Order: sequence, then C-alpha cells, then structure tokens
Amino acid sequence: MTKKNTELESGKIKLSDDVYATIVSITALATKGVHHMSSTFNNEVNTFFRRKTDHEGVKISFTDEGAIAVTLYVSISYGYRIPDIALRLQERIKTALVSYTEIKVETIDLVVQDIIFDDFAPELSPSEE
Repeated sequence: MTKKNTELESGKIKLSDDVYATIVSITALATKGVHHMSSTFNNEVNTFFRRKTDHEGVKISFTDEGAIAVTLYVSISYGYRIPDIALRLQERIKTALVSYTEIKVETIDLVVQDIIFDDFAPELSPSEE
C-alpha cells in the first residue's frame, strides 16, 4: 500500500490509499444519478480470496510529482445524462480531495460499466400473470 507524504514544519503526515478511496467512494455515492460503484476484475479476485475492500470500484495511483490519479468504476441510474453525471462526479471528487487533503489532482477517469433500470421495470397487470 502506497502512502502520500505531506511535509509540514512540525512533521510529516502520511495518508494511506484507503483514505483517498474512502473520500472518493463517499463523494461518488452521494452524487445524484450514481446507482452504485461497480466491481473491477481485481475486486472480483479479491472477493474470491476473501480479501474484499470497502472501496469497490475505486483505483488510486500517484504521479512522480505526488499528484493523485483516480479511476472510478460506476453504474448509473437510467434517466440521467451520462456526460452530465461524469462532469459532476469529476468536479465533486476533485473538490473533496483538495479540500480534505490538499493534494494536487492529476486526473479523474470515469468508467461507466452499467446503466441500472430498477425504477423503470415494467409491472405486470393481473391479467398478464
């Protein structure tokens, strides 16, 4: 697990990847139109070996300069414009990361893996059952 170091006059602050992933997950799930975080292949392998993390669908990496790069895997609720949700997610996640940790954000990549039709499932009338 990598850690980002922040040097202060009085000492160092080390934040784990899990801290950044938690901020990203909470912000993404609080965004209207995001149904849930999606699994990646690595999440599935970890689940198989019972090493499941709480940050499903979030990948964190750092550039050589110390800036953060986020890849987010989400499922969107049907009825929302994907470009609008993507832009809103990127803005909200960047704002949250900068305000909570003061880290420079390099990129926030969004991978929409599914559209969820929960609220639009056709209901059968009693004559069709």
